[in-house]
Amino acid sequence: MGELYRDGRLVTTAAVAVREGRYFLARRKEEGAQPLRWEFPGGKCDEDGSEPECLEREFQEEFGVRISVGEELGSVRFEHGNTRYMLVGYRVEIPREPLELREHLDSGWFTPEEVLRLDLADSDRRLVEFIFSGNTP
Repeated sequence: MGELYRDGRLVTTAAVAVREGRYFLARRKEEGAQPLRWEFPGGKCDEDGSEPECLEREFQEEFGVRISVGEELGSVRFEHGNTRYMLVGYRVEIPREPLELREHLDSGWFTPEEVLRLDLADSDRRLVEFIFSGNTP
């Protein structure tokens, strides 16, 4: 099973959920890339599934709930180490049931102003800037 690429870049997905004007973000654990920083949850995609399927799978693994994935909101390009990535944001609906934090330290719903004050992962900061620049869902 290989990884999914778009325009020569490894695809990662991001769940952009908005409820009552607040955005859902989760805080990364201490270990791993960019520890303790906030992000739109998601992950790398495999070539055997679509980007929305990847996002559904990642959310189920990381939070123990099924989400509904809507339209693509946009993408940003970034590099980490020697790898070129494309972070693709999708509008999602998250059920109101309790989430299990399996891969994150914390999660919450934040106003746009609060999101901008969070210590976001670098790629997610770029996605936030894109979404908040008039492309808000």
